[in-house]
Formats: sequence, C-alpha cells, structure tokens
Amino acid sequence: MKIIDLSHPYKVGMTQFPGTPDLDVRQIAQTEEGGFRVTDFHAVVHVGTHCDAPAHCVVGAPTMEAFPIDTFIGEAVVVDACVKESREIGVEVLEGYDIKPGDIVLIRTGYCKFWNEPVYVEDSPYLTEELASKLVELKVKAVGVDFLSPDRVDSTTSPVHHILMENNVIIIENLANLKEIDVHRVFFAAPPVLIDKADGGFTRAFAVIF
Repeated sequence: MKIIDLSHPYKVGMTQFPGTPDLDVRQIAQTEEGGFRVTDFHAVVHVGTHCDAPAHCVVGAPTMEAFPIDTFIGEAVVVDACVKESREIGVEVLEGYDIKPGDIVLIRTGYCKFWNEPVYVEDSPYLTEELASKLVELKVKAVGVDFLSPDRVDSTTSPVHHILMENNVIIIENLANLKEIDVHRVFFAAPPVLIDKADGGFTRAFAVIF
C-alpha cells in the first residue's frame, strides 16, 4: 500500500487567491517559557489545499456541515490535462476515462510545481463550462484540481463554480503531488475541517494505492 500526500503546507507568505486576506500563523506560547507551545492560525477557509461548499458561490446553497463525510472520500479517477497556451481545459480531456456516478475526478496538469511562484496565479489553468457540465452529467460527487481555481482567475462570474455547485458537486482546489500517482483510479480522501455554516474548509488530501 502506498499513501501519497496531496496537500500543500500552510505557511506565511504562501500562494493565495488575489484579494484574499493574508494567512497569519504564529506561536503565541513557547514550551521554554510556559511549559507548552501554542500556534495561533488566522485565515479564510479558501486558502491552501481546501474544499469549496456550494454556499461559496450559490445563495442559499448547502454549507460544509450539510455534506456527509463520504462526500469527500471514495474512488477517484486521475485525468491528465495538457495545459496549452490558452490554459483552457476542455471536455476532450475526459476521452478514454471510465468515470462512474459517485466518482471523484482529479484534474492533473502538473501546475502545482509552480506553487508559491507568481505564475501559479498569473497563468493558472481553468476548466471550460462544457467540461463542468459534462462532469455534472456524469454525476461525479467532487472535482479536484492541482491549480488555483476551476475558473479563470480574473473571472467576475465564476461560471464553472456555479455549474458544479448548483448541482452540489464539491470542488477541491490546490492539490499537490498528483504526479506521484501512477494509476488512473485510486482511493482518495479530502475531508474538510468541519466548521459549522462554513462555505469551505481546509483539508489534508491524500491518495491510497493498494
């Protein structure tokens, strides 16, 4: 059995979506001084490797606690996408993959190698609306990407988020290390931190190859 960590570590100065308040992590107590160490962590729930609930973009949609934990756990299909100059990922990337209802689809571009570099934000890939609609049609329960967002970073309407979230498809952003998976179907887990009424949640995503 092989376990692959698919998460980026949280640390000050890491990549964040433009306009997001900066993450702040600091030690507010030290073992040498008071006998214990305490880390203080401040961030919105949409930083680092995280899950988006439908309420993130859709008025009145479910928040994170509404989804059972098995929504974020199960069989996943790793789909390879070659990012071209347009950075657009179309529906053709699904050709040749056996995607079943209830699967999780992980879009692998290799873009995570640019994590913490300006290009990760400036030239981030994105999904077409046609691809998002096809994933809904296939009845997947979650979509994960190894880049910043399934929508164009400069989009003001986030159509891909809306297509997926209006159909209660969870989005998992900023995955790492998908290149280490050498099969196309794996056991995957990315349960978010359970924050009541939250529109997202931090996660420690991982894959298991048996």
